[in-house]
Amino acid sequence: MAVDMSHYTAIILIAVDHSEPAEFAFMWYHDFIHKPEYYVVLLYCTDQDDQEIRDASPGRTKKIVTELEEKMKKIEDKFGHLMEITGIKGKIRKGTGKPGEAIVKAANDEGATMIITGSRGLGKIKRAFVHSVSDYVVHNSKVPVITCRKH
Repeated sequence: MAVDMSHYTAIILIAVDHSEPAEFAFMWYHDFIHKPEYYVVLLYCTDQDDQEIRDASPGRTKKIVTELEEKMKKIEDKFGHLMEITGIKGKIRKGTGKPGEAIVKAANDEGATMIITGSRGLGKIKRAFVHSVSDYVVHNSKVPVITCRKH
């Protein structure tokens, strides 16, 4: 079903997952930025390696797909409920591939005017080895990015 976007003045993409930082980022957006004329796209990126699915046996593939569907259902239930109780209009979609790349691609595809992400607060050394998703998004996005970090 197509959504009439003519009465929305901004499209905000919020990257979500099962973590506390993701919920914090959603609530921070609600408390400090949200306006009724903003449309929100919640993006859940699976951390599944597509190559692993292609190389898996049929039984393993079925298990991986089932696990991904269960994770997506939990995200839809949790954040769908949060959207409902906060009055935020929008949708939840799944991203594929490396999370940072998927977030930037989805923001471009959706015509987002801003991206909101949580942060797990990795230190400088760990971030250098782990390659922070939020760092990738900040450095590759064409639109402003707010990275929310709970202190």
